[in-house]
Amino acid sequence: MTRALAAVVALALIATLGLAPAPTPLSGSAAAADCAWQRHSQRLVKHVRRDGHVRRLVRARHWWSCDPLAVPPQLAPPPAPPASPEPAPVPEASPPPRTVSVKAEDAKAEHFSFGLSRPYVVAGEVTVQLNNQGMDSHNLNLRLASSEEAPLQVGEAGPGESRVGRFDLPPGTYRLWCSLPQHDEWGMNVELEVRAG
Repeated sequence: MTRALAAVVALALIATLGLAPAPTPLSGSAAAADCAWQRHSQRLVKHVRRDGHVRRLVRARHWWSCDPLAVPPQLAPPPAPPASPEPAPVPEASPPPRTVSVKAEDAKAEHFSFGLSRPYVVAGEVTVQLNNQGMDSHNLNLRLASSEEAPLQVGEAGPGESRVGRFDLPPGTYRLWCSLPQHDEWGMNVELEVRAG
């Protein structure tokens, strides 16, 4: 009887203190390679009335669970080489720039200017657009910087207006200017490069 009592007390102590051994992989339902054993604890509080007094009993409950291991991602096989190498597609060449916009500004008296939408165009038929963003009327003349021939002209544009001219331009550096009185002297001129195509 003493031996049986000692065994019951030992089991009660083990259960109370949570000293139960961890289950072995063979004691659970899952194999050791499929899961990882985790010990869990829970605190239990119970209020019991004894001898007219309410007593608080605290016990710990322990159990083990086998948590599944994360499945390693499957390595994808390397892609098979293409059967026959295809030539890389040749990107379509953008058309050569043959249009330029010239912005005319006259924000202050004696401070007039021309601004180009791009620094160069390609020789051939070139479209030149005069956009007047000033408060005065302006025109546009252009010719090779080294030439003394009569200039090519885009008509006069009033404030907020645009005019367009199309010219066959050979390569070279062209001077563009407004020929209205004093506009060129006040800074309304610019150079445009025409490159060989």
